[in-house]
Amino acid sequence: MITNVCCKYLEKQSWLILIALFFAMAAVAGEPGAGNSGENGHALSLQGSNQSNLVFIPGDAVSISTLPDSTSLLNNVFPIDDRGYVELPVYGKTKISHMTRDQFVAFIREQYKDELIYPNIQVKPMIRISVLGGVPRPGFYYFDEERSLWEVMYEVGGTMDENGLKEMRWKRSGKNVEENLIPSLQTGISLKRMGFRSGDQIWVKSPNKPGKLERARSYLTFVTAAASALTLYITYQRFIVRGN
Repeated sequence: MITNVCCKYLEKQSWLILIALFFAMAAVAGEPGAGNSGENGHALSLQGSNQSNLVFIPGDAVSISTLPDSTSLLNNVFPIDDRGYVELPVYGKTKISHMTRDQFVAFIREQYKDELIYPNIQVKPMIRISVLGGVPRPGFYYFDEERSLWEVMYEVGGTMDENGLKEMRWKRSGKNVEENLIPSLQTGISLKRMGFRSGDQIWVKSPNKPGKLERARSYLTFVTAAASALTLYITYQRFIVRGN
């Protein structure tokens, strides 16, 4: 009798345990994202990876090269406007700020497949740098951030003052970033590794302007030359012309 009661009690408890486990498993399976957490994590990882590969920044520029075809209209530097659009020859405006390099190359190949003679396409993001002061060609330039400071100075024609390199300054927002750029020139480190950003400036020492003493000497030389010429003229008039 007691044995039968115990068996029935255990059987009843087993059913209760099984029912509880069933509902617990159903609740876990029904949680949002529980079954595809791995997939979501992978998607987020890919999204982060794509974001890190976005190199075309609004306000900068992109250089396109189709060498050895040097006659192509695509061989140029194209500014990227503040919305991330670039205006390409014939095709017109297209947004590239959301593209990676490979995606932009694929886009060019597809849109210009009838015009491209060779399949070689290179695209490079360019940053804005201004070089001001004592250089033969001061101004605002687009540079590949993989180029070196030495190449930047070569592009602008070097410095006009013999101490120009020693007194060259790297500025950002009106403040000095680096005052001694000689080591960077000597090592040939890239602008990217140096930390250059779009809008940075390179100020180069201008040749010394003549001071008051130098200007006084110039004026004195002119006056002396004029006085000598006048003396010769008077002497000529007095002794040559009147003597005749």
